[in-house]
Amino acid sequence: MHNFPATASALRAPKPRKKAALPTVRRAVRADAGQILELVSQYAAQGLMLPRTLEQIASRIDNYVVAADAAGKVVACAALEEYSPSLAEVSSVAVAPSHHGKGLGTQVVLGVERLARARDIEELFALSLTDNFFLSLAYKATTVSRYPEKLARYDVLSRSGVEIVPKRCFQKTLAKWGGPKLV
Repeated sequence: MHNFPATASALRAPKPRKKAALPTVRRAVRADAGQILELVSQYAAQGLMLPRTLEQIASRIDNYVVAADAAGKVVACAALEEYSPSLAEVSSVAVAPSHHGKGLGTQVVLGVERLARARDIEELFALSLTDNFFLSLAYKATTVSRYPEKLARYDVLSRSGVEIVPKRCFQKTLAKWGGPKLV
């Protein structure tokens, strides 16, 4: 007797599983506005970030960086809110719950940093409920009182009925070299 499999198909090596394609980090396009709104709105509804309208997102689409899966669905985003030629905020950082823990928040924030460098912005700040995320990206803890422009925006929003949740503030001075460009 031979110890050969009964069929030729049993001799073939098992087919390797296809590895899921990694999301692509890129500048947002107008067609992404609705998906960005959907992503941001779920966190705004929980009071974790400020609400945005479709019009606000669409009018500032050039300030957004997204991570899109292989099907083109936006699964993470972040935006650059410019206050002056040298100062901007990293805002609207959101990752779909199904994609948490995959580094996409980091990737979109780094994309926003590249966008800021391309615009010659020297200083970024961010407000967050969690310390470790921005600290891990070389931001330093600071106070929001350093940014009267942000406090003025908060004042306008709170007078219009938006509840402002206190968050910790982080700051980063950008180096001139921008690294790879976004697609």
